[in-house]
Amino acid sequence: MKKLMTIMVLAALTLAAGAQENDTVVIHNPRKVTIVTGDSLQSIIVNGKEGDDKFTYQNTIRLVDSNYVSTTRIGRDRWELIPSVKVGKKKDDVEGHSYDNEITSHFGIGFTAPTKADARTDFSTFKSWEIFATIAQWDHYFERRHRNCVSLGFGIDWKNYRMTGDTRFVKAPDGNVALEKYPLQVSPDFSRIKVFSLTSNLGYTHVFDKGFWIGFGPVVNFNVYGSMLTEYSLYGDDIEKLERHIRQRPITIDWMLRLGIMGVPLYLKYSGDNVLKDGGVKFRSLSFGLYL
Repeated sequence: MKKLMTIMVLAALTLAAGAQENDTVVIHNPRKVTIVTGDSLQSIIVNGKEGDDKFTYQNTIRLVDSNYVSTTRIGRDRWELIPSVKVGKKKDDVEGHSYDNEITSHFGIGFTAPTKADARTDFSTFKSWEIFATIAQWDHYFERRHRNCVSLGFGIDWKNYRMTGDTRFVKAPDGNVALEKYPLQVSPDFSRIKVFSLTSNLGYTHVFDKGFWIGFGPVVNFNVYGSMLTEYSLYGDDIEKLERHIRQRPITIDWMLRLGIMGVPLYLKYSGDNVLKDGGVKFRSLSFGLYL
C-alpha cells in the first residue's frame, strides 16, 4: 500500500507539472511526501530526493471560478542565504523553453595564498584573508530547469597579504614596497599589504545533478586603494606603522572557479598579474574559500 501511494503521488506530481508547463518532474527516492487538500486548494510537497536531503518540490493547484491555477516551486541545489529578485518576463519558445532573468547578490570569504612570490617573503596563508561582495549580479538562464546561466556583476573586494616571520614590508625611497629584516631588539607581530578593489565579474555556470554545479569566468579588479601596515613591539612598547600609496597595480584580473559540492559552495581565484607595480615586491594573488 505504501509503495502504491508513493507511485500515485509521483504520478500526480508529474501530471500537475505537465498541466501548466508541459514538463516532466521525476523525483527518485523522496524522503517525505505531504498532500494538503482543501475546498479550493490542493498542495503536494516533496522533501528530499536521492543524493540531496535538502531538496524541496512544491506544487499547488487552486480552483478559481471552475478553473485552476497551478504554481510550482523546486528547491535549488545551492545555499539559499542570499535572496534573488526576478526581473523581466518569461518567454517561452516553440519548444517550451523559458528564459529567466534574476538579480542576485553574493558574498565570499576565504584565505589568500600568494604565488610566484619573492623568495624572501614568508606569507601566512591562514592569517591572510579575502572578503568580497557582489552587490548586484544579473543572471540569465537559458532553459526552464535553470541548468545553464551567464552572469554579469559588480561589487567590492578586500585582499590581505600577511607575513608573521622576521621579515617586514617597508617603503623604499622611490615609493616602491621593499622587504627588510626586523632589528634584533624588535619582537615582530605582523606585516601586511591590503588592497581594496571595485570589481566587475563575468561568468558561466552549469548545474549538474545531486547538488553539484560549476562556474568559471574573469573578475576585473579596479584597485583603488592599497596600504601597508606593520605592527611590532620595541622595548615593551607596541608600535604600528601605516603606509599608503604603495603603488598597487591599478587593474588586475582574477580567474574565478566556483564549485557547488553536495550543497557546499566554494571558490578559487587566481591572478596572473603581480599585485604591485614593477619595482615593488613581486607576488601574485591566489585565494580560496566559501562563496555564498
